[in-house]
Amino acid sequence: MHALWQDVRYGLRMLAKNPGFTAVAVLTLALGIGANTAIFSLLNQVLLRRLPVRNPKELVVLKSPGPKRGHVWSDGDDSEIFSHPLYKGLAKNTAVFDGVIARYPFEASIASHGQTERGSGELVTGNYFDVLGVRPVLGRVLSPADDDVQGAHPVLVLSHSYWTRHFGGDAGVLNQAILVNNAEMTIVGVAQAGFSGIQVGQTPDIFVPMTMKGQMTPIRNGLDDWNDSFLAVLARRKPGVSMEQAQAGINVDYPGLLEQQAATLKFRKSGKDEQEFLSKKIVLYPGAQGRTTLQRDSGPALIALFAMVGIVLLIACTNVANLLLAKAAARQREFAIRSALGATPGRMMRQLLVESFLCAAGGGGLGLVLSFWLMNILTQAVVSEGGVHGITSRADGSILGFAAGATVTSALVFGLIPAWRATRTGVSQMIKDQGSTSSAGPAHVRFRKFLVAGQVAFTLLLLTGGALFAQTLWNLRKQNLGLSTENLITFSIAPQLSGYDGPRTIALVDQLRERLATLPGVLGVGTSQIPVLTGTDMGRNITVEGRENLDTDERHVNFDGISPNYFAIMRVPLLSGREFNAGDTATSTKVAIINEMMVRTFFPKRNPIGVHIALGSGNEVKPNVEIVGVVKNAKESHVRAEERPYFYLPYSQFGMLDGMSFYVRSQQDPLLIANELRETVRQADANLPVYELKTISRVVDEDLFAERVIAGLSAAFGGLAALLAALGIYGVLAYLVVQRTREIGIRVALGAASGHVRALVFKEIGWMVLIGALVGLPSAYGLARLSESLLFGVHAGDLPVYVASLGIICVVALAACYIPSRRATRIDPIVALRYE
Repeated sequence: MHALWQDVRYGLRMLAKNPGFTAVAVLTLALGIGANTAIFSLLNQVLLRRLPVRNPKELVVLKSPGPKRGHVWSDGDDSEIFSHPLYKGLAKNTAVFDGVIARYPFEASIASHGQTERGSGELVTGNYFDVLGVRPVLGRVLSPADDDVQGAHPVLVLSHSYWTRHFGGDAGVLNQAILVNNAEMTIVGVAQAGFSGIQVGQTPDIFVPMTMKGQMTPIRNGLDDWNDSFLAVLARRKPGVSMEQAQAGINVDYPGLLEQQAATLKFRKSGKDEQEFLSKKIVLYPGAQGRTTLQRDSGPALIALFAMVGIVLLIACTNVANLLLAKAAARQREFAIRSALGATPGRMMRQLLVESFLCAAGGGGLGLVLSFWLMNILTQAVVSEGGVHGITSRADGSILGFAAGATVTSALVFGLIPAWRATRTGVSQMIKDQGSTSSAGPAHVRFRKFLVAGQVAFTLLLLTGGALFAQTLWNLRKQNLGLSTENLITFSIAPQLSGYDGPRTIALVDQLRERLATLPGVLGVGTSQIPVLTGTDMGRNITVEGRENLDTDERHVNFDGISPNYFAIMRVPLLSGREFNAGDTATSTKVAIINEMMVRTFFPKRNPIGVHIALGSGNEVKPNVEIVGVVKNAKESHVRAEERPYFYLPYSQFGMLDGMSFYVRSQQDPLLIANELRETVRQADANLPVYELKTISRVVDEDLFAERVIAGLSAAFGGLAALLAALGIYGVLAYLVVQRTREIGIRVALGAASGHVRALVFKEIGWMVLIGALVGLPSAYGLARLSESLLFGVHAGDLPVYVASLGIICVVALAACYIPSRRATRIDPIVALRYE
């Protein structure tokens, strides 16, 4: 231990003696370790962290792949969504499960202490907390007794974060009454700290019994409807029951439940669609991380970023290894003397490794500070623009452990080989290599060249990835949305959460459209039930008049409820027929407008104008909605979504309106009228919150958030890698010029021109770049193939991207050559011949 302490003190003195080397090495490592720690923090919270519940490995997610019928609400995967009657049937299985739970998120208007704010709620089954093993920190949690009769138990449980944020952690909140969506609810408890539901990215403020759905979502209850699917379902396996056994056990009951649902659907007798529906199975997936919706959507991008930032750390380690090799070469005489005095190679190697660990510790400490700064920036962006909640910048044990592991690994990566090479040569060889120069032997220099070639290869990987992702973002930006975002602003309201019924909601929307249209500078106002480009969908099965519905047809089509002149406001071209107008009311003939893709899918050889469709399917369904117009395809859910059939109904004929999004087009910057928009709504109803007030351009930016992040960070990583590669190239070339000073001096004395001397230097870097390119370009192509699902409008083998990346690294290499080559041409032959 005493000897180790001596090594530490000596190492600190050596680092202090070379402040320039120490500063460059520590800063280089800090950049690599800090960036890795920040990205790992996101990766850990999204992809790796398990739910903070009892024995999360026992949880499973239920899915039922196959055709869906009726109304389906989902956030990306319809197979995970079940109706309430179907859930109740599944929950009766006690042979393989200790409990089956269901949940449904909803928007909440929460009024307490004289203030109303918009929050998030979750309808959960009565056994939700018991099955998960979540305990109350105050009061009690919900129980099956709170979930037995519809509308009979107006109670709720607060999340711990909402309790501390909104109520200041006051224990007196128990039994207080608050208004949630205009219904009086009593607070009965607070959930344990750290628990924020079963889906990463969603953090409900309140938990409400499932049987209160009629009060929380008054427009649509659906608890008794077999064909209203809105519930995500999880279960806990019994101890000792495997995944396969549990799946087999639940599929014993499922066919009977499907037959009960099929009886309500009126399929064609013995048709293929009925057979496919009844042949569906329950498939179980691991549920230790809850529902993996966010993981599925953002996982590939996060993994790609983590791989790229890992390469940055490798480049940083290579750079520091090169610096250590140069430093060790300058200390060869010291090692020779110490060896002659009896120091063993192992003893000297330990000394050098201690110095490497001290250097890495400094880089790790500074990198941790840098990672906190990066995480604050990333977290704010993820929450505010990505709409992902529950992500924090706090450092827990896993983050600190990763940073420590990255520090130790880095020290071994960049320190082990230089230490081994510096101490493996005997005394006589050291003296021989030092015969007339302070430089190291050819093998030493050759190894440093290979390190630089490795840096070039790694840099090409990052530059190519950055170029591909940047091109993807560019292509998405230039994507034809089918609508115009110029001077267009949107906001949403949810009248049903403030007690409005259907007719009152329609009257309010009509009134607001008229008032908003009279504001100065407003060109027009349109509304839609589904906000565009937010990933929200709503669909139904349809029946088309005069069309033989084949078993192979996909008849589930998404739709929306919109206002008169909506397409003119959004600048979506009308191809034929007419738009909706004021005459399309709840009592008039039902009408619809369809898009081009729906024409190609359902009307390939006939004019759809005047044809009738029906929402629903089956022999008894009578088409009663007349198609009156056709519009061009427009992006509805996401910018990168493929074109698909879509139809539109007047919101006055829509039936149940869950909310409404307004679109106001102005003559100038629409943000200038934002306050007037809020005031107009306030004048209509002072208790009606306005939310999601933003320009459509920002909506597009938020929809492309993942692409913007990965393009920006990959470009930054590529730039950082290029800078580090330039430093590595410069260091090796400067060292080579010093090593070959005598040779260059003799060449100059014999009449060599300055161009010939420069060619010597450029030849050295040419070989390093060539070797790096031969390794880096194929590797970049391989990684691009793995990431091809993240690309848009560009493919892994896009030749211009690779040519541009190679061109950038060549420019970087030439720039790094300038000073060493210039120094080489200025060598004085007289001085060179005297050079040691």
